[in-house]
Amino acid sequence: MSTLIIHDNEGYIISTRNGEPAPREPIGVPFIWVDIPEGKQLKITDGIGVDVSVTPHQVILEDIPPSEMELLKTENQQIKQSMAELAELILGGMQ
Repeated sequence: MSTLIIHDNEGYIISTRNGEPAPREPIGVPFIWVDIPEGKQLKITDGIGVDVSVTPHQVILEDIPPSEMELLKTENQQIKQSMAELAELILGGMQ
């Protein structure tokens, strides 16, 4: 889904809008339409989220960080793998 990003001349994001029906494009104010890919989000630093040093202007994107649940699942998998390796070492040493 396309997102309308309204920004000033320095790249400061004033507003983001999406949905149906599509929002009205502003008149006299810089804006950009962008499709934000899956797994990405706007990177906003001190309100700046649009790179206005290039033409055409481009939004600044970053990867969405993993959720706490995703981090816990990864940690759980690592613990299970470590336990399996430890069990193999212990049982292998008994033979």
